[in-house]
Amino acid sequence: MAAAPRFPILRVSLPPGENWTALAWYGFSAGYAPAGSGASPLAELPAAAELEILLPACRVSMHTLELPARAGKLLDALIRQALEDRLLGDRADALIVPGPPAGSGRRVWVCSRRWLESALERLSSAGRRVVRLIPEYELLPESEDAVIHAAATGGTIFRTVSGVFGIFGNEAALAGLVGGEALRRFDDIARAPCPVGRGAGLPPALSHLASRGFDWRPLRRAAALLAVSLVLALLSAAAHWRQLENRAARLQHEIRQTFAAAYPGTPIVDPILQWESKQRESIQARDDALDVAIRVAARLAVPIRPRGIEVGEEGSVRLTLTDSDAAQFGARLEAIGRPEKMPAGAGFTQFIYRE
Repeated sequence: MAAAPRFPILRVSLPPGENWTALAWYGFSAGYAPAGSGASPLAELPAAAELEILLPACRVSMHTLELPARAGKLLDALIRQALEDRLLGDRADALIVPGPPAGSGRRVWVCSRRWLESALERLSSAGRRVVRLIPEYELLPESEDAVIHAAATGGTIFRTVSGVFGIFGNEAALAGLVGGEALRRFDDIARAPCPVGRGAGLPPALSHLASRGFDWRPLRRAAALLAVSLVLALLSAAAHWRQLENRAARLQHEIRQTFAAAYPGTPIVDPILQWESKQRESIQARDDALDVAIRVAARLAVPIRPRGIEVGEEGSVRLTLTDSDAAQFGARLEAIGRPEKMPAGAGFTQFIYRE
C-alpha cells in the first residue's frame, strides 16, 4: 500500500451527525492551491502539517453584532448580552466563538459545545491536532452586487451584500427570500481557500482537546516556584541541623570539662556513662556506710546522747560524745566494736568504729 500523502494543509469536513465513520478531506499547498481530495476513515486520513476543520453551516449560526471597538475583558460579557434574545435551546450547551471584526461590527459563531467537543475528542484520540476551525459561511466571498450562495452541508448557504448570512433548504426558497436581488452561485465551497483572518484557532475552552499530549507550558511557572521552595526548604533544614550539631559539640565539651574537674586524673572515654558510673558508686558507698551506722547503733544499747554521728565513705562511723559520757560508758562502748578513741576538741571524745 502506498504511503498516505503529506500536505502542508489538510481540511476535513466535519459531518453534522455524531456517529460518522468516514471524513471528506481536501489537501492544499502552503498557498492554498488544491492538491488532492478524498474520503477516508479517521485512522487513514492523510498526514499534514496543519489540520483545519470545516464546520457545517447547519450546525453553526453566524451573527454580526455591534460592539464597542475596545471592549477588552468585557468582550465575552457584551457578546452574551447581545445574543440574549437570539439564542434558543440549551444555553449552557452554546459555545460562543468571537470571529474577526467586520466593519463596525464583529462576527460571532455559535454551535453546540457537546457536539464539537465530541468530534475534537475523537480527532485527538486518533493523534490529530486541530489548529483551525472554519465555518462554511466564512468561505463565501464578498460581493457588492449579488447574493452569493453555495450548496453546503444540510442546505444552501448565502451571504447578502450587507453581510447577512443564512441557510435555506434549497435554492428556490432563497430566490423567493431575496426578491429582485441578483443571485450568484459559488461552486465547490469546500475547496475554497480560507481568507486571511476568517478562520479561528481553538477556543480556550476547547484547547485541551487539540492534542493527546499533555502541555506542560502552563505548569512551568508552578514547577519553577516548587523547585525554588524545595531548595529553600533544604537550605533551611541544613542550617538548622548545623546549628544543632554545633550546640551538641559545645554541650559535649562542657560535660568533659565538668567531669575532669569532678574526677581529676580519670581518663575520659565517654563522660556521660562514666559520670553515671561514678554516681552509682557514690550512692553505693553511702548506703554501705549507713548500714554500718545502723548495725553499730543496734549493738550499742547504751543510754548515751551523742553530740554527732558521721558516716565515712570508707565504711566507718564516727561517734562524738561528751567527756563525761565517754568516762561513764567507755568500757561498754569499747567492748562492742573495739573502736579507736581520740579527743574531738575541748570536752568531747570521738569513738571510730570500722567493719
